[in-house]
Amino acid sequence: MPTTSSINGGNRAPAWHRIAAWLIDWLRILVLPLLLVPVGVALYSAGLRLPVGLWNLISFLFLIAPVTLWCAWRESGRFQATPGKRARGLIVVDARSGRPVGFGRALLRNTAKIALPWELGHTVAYGFATTARNPSESLMVLTIIVYVIMFAWLGALFLPSTRTPYDLLGGTRVVSGSRE
Repeated sequence: MPTTSSINGGNRAPAWHRIAAWLIDWLRILVLPLLLVPVGVALYSAGLRLPVGLWNLISFLFLIAPVTLWCAWRESGRFQATPGKRARGLIVVDARSGRPVGFGRALLRNTAKIALPWELGHTVAYGFATTARNPSESLMVLTIIVYVIMFAWLGALFLPSTRTPYDLLGGTRVVSGSRE
C-alpha cells in the first residue's frame, strides 16, 4: 500500500516529508544547545565540578525537557504541527478519528520520540566521556539500545503504515494536511 493512501484525517505523510520536517525542526532546536553549551563550558572552566549524573540532570532540565514540551505544545490543539511539519504540509492527528490530539497525548508521543532517545544518548555520551578506555557492559548495552531505538524510529517511517512506535504509543498519525 502506498504511503500516501487516504486515511482518517488526510493522506499518510511520506517518509521523506517527515524526515525533511524533522531536519527543519532540528535546525531551530539546535539554537538552544548553541546557547547552553558555552555556559556549561564556562562553568566547567571556572572550576565547577559536578558529578556526571548531575550534569546529565541539568542537561535534561534545561535542554531535553523544554524541547520535548515545545514540540508537544506545537503538535497539540490548534497548531497540530511543529514548524518543520507545517513547512512540509504535515499535521499530527488522532489515528482513529483524524482529529487534533490533546497536549497529554502529544507529550507522550514526544517523550518517546525525543526525550527518551535523547536522554539515553546523553547518558551514553557522559558514560563514555567519563570511562574513556574501559566502558562497562551496561554502558555498551545502553549504547546498543540507543541505536536500536534510532533505527526503529527511522525504519518505521518506511513501513506501509508510516506509523512509528511513538505514533503507536500516542495513538497518532502524521498526515498531509493544510499549510495554514
